[in-house]
Amino acid sequence: MTARPVLFVYKEIVSGDLRKLLAESNDSKTGGGARDLRLPWKTFRPIMWQIFNKEDIGRGGKKIRVADVTYLDADDKPRRTRLEYWPPTASRPTEDRISKIHASPALGGQLPKTGKGRVFVLLIKFDDGTIRCEYAYEDELKQKGVWATEVSNAILSCMASAALRNGTRTVQGYYNFTDGTGHCHAD
Repeated sequence: MTARPVLFVYKEIVSGDLRKLLAESNDSKTGGGARDLRLPWKTFRPIMWQIFNKEDIGRGGKKIRVADVTYLDADDKPRRTRLEYWPPTASRPTEDRISKIHASPALGGQLPKTGKGRVFVLLIKFDDGTIRCEYAYEDELKQKGVWATEVSNAILSCMASAALRNGTRTVQGYYNFTDGTGHCHAD
C-alpha cells in the first residue's frame, strides 16, 4: 500500500531566504543574518507541530520540536535528515522558525532550481508518518499531473490572493488532505 499525504505546509522562498540557504544572509557587522525560515506562530504552530512531532531540547535548554525528513539527494536517492522547529526569539516574538536551513542537506544542500518561476519549500506529511521536504516551482504547479491537484490549487490560489494585495505578502500556508481545510497567509 502506498502512503498517502495527509498534510502539507508551503512557504515561498524569496531572495532573502535563498541567501539564508547559501549562508550569505549576514549583511552587517553587527551580527544577525539568521539562517532560518520563519512562520507566524499563531497560525502555523498547531500545524507545524503535526510535522515536527518529536520534542527535544535545543541550545540553551530551550524546548524545541524536531522532524526526521526524507528528501532526494543530487542522484535522486532518498535520504533522511533532521530539521528543528524553534519557538520565537525575543527579537522576533511572533515568529516560530525552522532553524539552520543552510546546514540541512534537505534545504541548503539541495538549492532550488532557477528559471522555473517562483519557488516554494514544501513539508509533506504522509499517513505512514513519513515527512518529505521538497521544492515546488510555479511553472510545474501550473502543469497538470506534476503535483497533486490539492497542492497546485492551494499554492496557486494563495499566489492570486497575494497578488490582490499588491504582492506584499510572502505566499505561505497549509492544506489538510484529510478534511480538505487549508489556510493561505496572504488572505
